[in-house]
Amino acid sequence: MKLLYPFALIYGLITWVRNKLFDWGFLKQTKFEVPILSIGNLSMGGTGKTPHIEYFISKYKATHKIAVVSRGFGRKTEGFRYVSSNDFSENVGDEPLQIKKKFDEITVAVGEDRVKAIQIVLKENHEVNLILLDDAFQHRYVKRSLNILLTEYSNPFWTDLMVPAGRLREFRFGWKRADTIIITKCPETIDLKIPQSIKSKPVYFSRIAYKSPILLQGQLSKKIILVTGIANPLPLIGYLKKEDFELVYHFNFSDHHNFSGSDISTILSKANSEKDAMLLTTEKDWMRLKPFLENKAINLAYIPIGVEIENAPDDWLRI
Repeated sequence: MKLLYPFALIYGLITWVRNKLFDWGFLKQTKFEVPILSIGNLSMGGTGKTPHIEYFISKYKATHKIAVVSRGFGRKTEGFRYVSSNDFSENVGDEPLQIKKKFDEITVAVGEDRVKAIQIVLKENHEVNLILLDDAFQHRYVKRSLNILLTEYSNPFWTDLMVPAGRLREFRFGWKRADTIIITKCPETIDLKIPQSIKSKPVYFSRIAYKSPILLQGQLSKKIILVTGIANPLPLIGYLKKEDFELVYHFNFSDHHNFSGSDISTILSKANSEKDAMLLTTEKDWMRLKPFLENKAINLAYIPIGVEIENAPDDWLRI
């Protein structure tokens, strides 16, 4: 690991210089008339951004006309694009598609240039009065009203290192740009030593709230073949074992994995060899698996998740 420290330092210096160019005003931020609520992290992923985006949609959809803007990580298209509920993940990304399918009444758009994407959304959707900016802690071209930093309980940013030695996208002190910090994926009993300096910001704790599996076809079963393409499947596995599911086999792919024909053949072969088992995947992974597994003669379900935030404020936009 120590051999990677010089490379981590170089990467960190590059991101430090970029951030300083914003701080000194050489790189400009665009301010918009509507509130911009940004949800992001310092690490390479796995902090639970999508369920937190969905949490804020649920909280504000009755009082605001919401638009979610994301770069659409993992998509094969480029440029600005609206997300429709009957789209494909390869066109818009699995997470934006998941959000649109769950909240069809809101506007969801993807675009690498977040400033341009917001400009288009506001020009073409005059009723929108709240933008949720997905995975944008490092995307500083947009001036935000509230900058929320997520960090995972089991690997908080203050114990992590820069890539490639660790998982941080920038030096730890980047946390100071946050208006508030949410520590995610917390256990029931919280025993985490938080540095005193970090407590100068409002700090909240969130927990994953797993929901009952949604049966897609066949029949539900406690005997499961699990398929995941997420950053950290261990909390899900822990939950399933706690709920007395029998894990026959786990296909553990990397986050946002693009499933190949060979992957699907292997998964189906296993499912067909375990006729009394149910193929279970995450809601996010189902966005990518659907074109391959829908209408196959197997037991198939996905498990949705949400988040619960301890002592959450009545109005986040007042922080």
